[in-house]
This record gives sequence, structure tokens and C-alpha cells, in this order.
Amino acid sequence: MLSLVLTVLLLVDRAALPMPQVAAPGCAQPPPQLPVEVELISPPSGQLYVEDLWRVRLYNTMPEVFSVYMFVTIETAGAGLLMDASTGVFLLPPGILILSSAELSPIRTEFYDSNFEASVSLMGGFPDGIYTVAFYVYEEGGGLIGSGGFTHNVRNHSPPGLQYPQDNSEITDPLPIFTWFPSWPPGTAEYTIRIVEILEGQSPEGAISGNPARFLAEDLFIEEIVYPVYADFFEFGHIYAWQVEGFYAGNSVGKSEVWSFSCVSPRVSLEEGSEIWSFETGDRVVCSPAIAMDGSIICGSLDGFIYSLDQGGSELWRYPAGGGVYSTAIGPDGRIFATGDFGICCVDPSGFLLWHNGMTGPVDACPVILPSGRLYAGSIEGIFYSIDGIYGDIIDTLRTGDCIYLPSSVDSTERIYFTCDDMCLAVEDNEDGLVELWSYRADESFSGGPVIAGENIYAAAGRQIFRFSRDGAVLWSTTLPSQVYTGPVVSSDGTVWAGTGSGNVYALEKETGRRIGVIPAGAVITSTPALNVTGSMFFGADNGCLHCFSPSGFSLWKFQTLGTVRSSPVIGIDGTVYFGSDDHRIYAVEGSGAGPMSDGWPQFCRNSFNNGFIDPAEIEQ
Repeated sequence: MLSLVLTVLLLVDRAALPMPQVAAPGCAQPPPQLPVEVELISPPSGQLYVEDLWRVRLYNTMPEVFSVYMFVTIETAGAGLLMDASTGVFLLPPGILILSSAELSPIRTEFYDSNFEASVSLMGGFPDGIYTVAFYVYEEGGGLIGSGGFTHNVRNHSPPGLQYPQDNSEITDPLPIFTWFPSWPPGTAEYTIRIVEILEGQSPEGAISGNPARFLAEDLFIEEIVYPVYADFFEFGHIYAWQVEGFYAGNSVGKSEVWSFSCVSPRVSLEEGSEIWSFETGDRVVCSPAIAMDGSIICGSLDGFIYSLDQGGSELWRYPAGGGVYSTAIGPDGRIFATGDFGICCVDPSGFLLWHNGMTGPVDACPVILPSGRLYAGSIEGIFYSIDGIYGDIIDTLRTGDCIYLPSSVDSTERIYFTCDDMCLAVEDNEDGLVELWSYRADESFSGGPVIAGENIYAAAGRQIFRFSRDGAVLWSTTLPSQVYTGPVVSSDGTVWAGTGSGNVYALEKETGRRIGVIPAGAVITSTPALNVTGSMFFGADNGCLHCFSPSGFSLWKFQTLGTVRSSPVIGIDGTVYFGSDDHRIYAVEGSGAGPMSDGWPQFCRNSFNNGFIDPAEIEQ
């Protein structure tokens, strides 16, 4: 595309270009009114392509026809002049003339920054940055007769990323669901999904580019589609490739990688609550597993290792973190964060250490990772940290004086909520650093939360469950019969659930906080429940069991381990339930086939990434 716009024909000698006259210092007279007005036809928000530079409207205020050419410069703060360009000569009649690059050829371009040139040549558009573009209209053989300009902030979209079915996976469902990660910024792109059959001898990439589509869907506004009943079913023994392309304002923002899957005869399903696999570590597993973007299971153990396991339970890699691992979380770009006795560390998806910050001291709480790369976590030494998630540097701290054991959470406005001992706080991270917005002190230490659902914040302290407004007002508090030991979870209908030391999980009504149900497990519950899309609930208990209850409170099944289950379970997209036990094992157990609930705050740290963040693009209840 760029080669069509930027030709190499030389029209003018830049040294001979007459530049606009600037008044001498101290001269009070205004600049002369130029006869030609220049206005850019605005490029798409957040994007700038080379051809956009020439989509201009010229207004010749004079009665005569001018023979003119245009000259444009592009600069950015800190880097100076990046490029300039000049057009061919054209006639400018009186009145308004709307132009495009095709009408201005040949165009000659000069780059002054090799990195910028390489980026433009590769993408066809400008890389992220704030650009100042200046236009000049010159009369052929004469002086400047028009000028204009604009400043444009470029923030390019990223291509979508595939999620399910996994690459090289086998499917048995004739109507599978296809899901992918959104183009960034989320909520702004439309998608096209293309599925083709891979023929013998073809690579997935070759098939997707050369074969006719078996299925094609366009103008999708959400990051999933259920394979429709009217489409051709996938055939047993055949292999297929699929790819998703994102579009913004009609322009492609990039294609995902190409993944393949095969269709096989349905296997005999395991009975719900049956073990699929278990993996033995060297010590207790209190960490809640996280599910990485490639479907692998990331979990830490008190033996000091972070483990990556494939969906069959085989070890992919392990990283020695340097102390007991209490939590793991996945960032928006796929990087893995872990906390424990060693502080905080970050490894890439292949298990290679990117950074380690031990200056925080021991950190029990799961960190929150924002799409911007900022990371928040509190330490047991009573310090709340704002950290550069890319490099691991501490940006700011807020000293509370009390231990911080529980995960924090961040809402769609990037307001941060956390608890320390008997206090719940809301803070903001702005140009002044971490600034406290409000705090609330309870009668006992907080043991769960804070979590976010809609405009509400929920937290547990002692035997009480609190509902706060975003501004810190207590909307209600409910006292339960025994100590609350888990973080609250909130279902899609707003029901609030919390596990207690009496062995019961209580359901509270959203508006009033009154008790509307109870689930009896019969043993102390320190494992935060997880809800699937049907409302079924999974949680561990001190009796060594992973329990599954129906939405109405009936026990569906329980899976017995050889140790206390403190680890909070996470639900895979296929319904598999993953958790750890004090018997030193990480387990995968057959669920109901339903994936995780997506609305509310349905599990530990909200989602399968354990990242505790409400995306602005999500619709809050």
C-alpha cells in the first residue's frame, strides 16, 4: 500500500523550496492572509496512514486558477522531524477542491528517522505517538499561498488473539463455540472469523490463505461465536484451520495467528466429579491456579516453584521462585506474575524470568495487573505498592501500618480497593502517586474482598459482610452466624455468596443484604467459591473435598483429596475445575461441561486469569 503512495519521482529540489516568512522579533503586524485555506479531512481516531496525509480540502478564495504543489512535514516531540513529502503540480481552481493521494501523484517522500521509516514501511501506518503535521501550498515557481496543520494522537489497535478451540486440539462437539481475545483497545473493533479445511500436505497458514472458507462470519461485535446449525458440520478425522481478523472504522487492525483443530468421535464422558488428572508438587498447594492464554494451567506451590501444566496435566516447565508461592496471575499480554515469600516476580509464557522484585518483602496477596502494565499489590509488612509491570520497578508506595493479606481489585475507572487488617481503603494512582480517597474501619479484621460488582464494593470482616458504594458509604452490613473465611463472590443476578467457619456458604440478597439461602458443606471453608454459567458452585473445604452444589443448594458431588483444600478453584472454558490441595497436588476434575460465569464477580480475583480488573469495555450490572 505504501509503495502505491510513495513514489520515487523527484519533482522539486527541497533546498529550493520557499519556506513561509516569519515576522522579525518585535514586529507587531499580523501575518498576511494567505489566499488558500487548507483543512485536513480527519483520519480515523487513534490511527494515521500515509494516504491520510493527502486527504485534504483546499479552498481557493481568489478568482484565478493557481498551478500549485503541496509540501508536508511530520514531527513528534522528542524526535524532531521524521519525514517530509511533496506532491506533483496540479491546478487549483477558485472555490473548494477535495483531494486524495491518487490525484496528487507523483509524490516524493524523504525519511529522517530509520526506525520510523521501517515501522511505516511494515505497517503502512504510523506507530504509536503524538504527531504534528504541517501542510504548505506553494504556487509553481512562486511563494507560499496556503498552510494548515493538525496534531494527532496515534494509538494503534492490536490484532485479536485466539482462545478456544486450542491449537492442535480435538473437538467432539458438532456445534463448538469459538472464542478469541479482543483487539486492544477493547470494545472498538468488529471481527471476521474464517474456518477452512486443511488438505493433505498443507500447513494451517497455507490452507487459510488458499482454500475456500467452510465457514465465514463477518461484522461480529463480540469475541465469540457458536458454530451455527445451518453450517456444514465438521467431519470426523478431518483437520481444520481458523483465523480471526479485526476491523476498526472499516480498516483492518490485523489478523490473529492461525490455529488448527481436528474433529474426533465423542469420547466416553467422565462422570462429573471424577479426576481427570493430578500433578504432584513438593509441598502444599494453597495457590489458586490461573489459566494462561494458551490454555495451560499456571499454579504455584509452597515448594518454591511456579508450575506450567498442559491440559492433560503434563509439566511444560517449572520456575524456582525462591520461596513459597501463594498466588499466580496472568497479565493482559500473557506474562505470568507470582507472589510469595520472595516478593513479586514476572516470567514470560515459556517460564523465562523477566524480573524479580524482592524489595517488597513477602507478598501473600494476588497482584492486580492493568492493561497499561501497571501492577498493584500489598505486602504483609503493611505497604501497598504501585509497580511498573514491564520492568518491575516500584513507582510509589502507600504505608498503612497494618498487614495486607488479601488481593486488591480495580474498577473500570482504575480506582483501586484493598484491605489491611480492619480497614478497607480506596485509592487513586495519579500524577501525585497513590492518593487515599476514602477508608472504612471495621470492628474486626477483614478476611475477604474487596470485590466489585456494578457500582458496589463487597468485603467481609469477622462475621460481617459489607456492601459499600464506590464512594465508601456503607449501604448495608449483614452479620452471619460464624466467621467469614473466604472472599465474597457475586453471581450474575447480584446474589452475594460467602463461605464461613461453620461449614456453610451463605447467600445474601443484593439490595438489602438479608440471608436468602445457605449451602451446607459440613467443614470449615477457606476456599473462595467459583460459579459456572449455570450457577453451579465449586469450593474446597477443610475436610479435603472439592464440593459442587446446584444453584438451589443441593449437593451434586464432592471430590475427595488427601489434604485440606484451601486453594480457590478456577473453571476452564470446557467446564474442567482446577484447584490445589494440602496433599501437595494440583487437580483437574470433571465439571458439568459449563464454563465460568462471566458477569458479576464469580470467582477468586474475578476471572480465570486471577487479575482482579474490571475492563472499561465491559457492561456493568
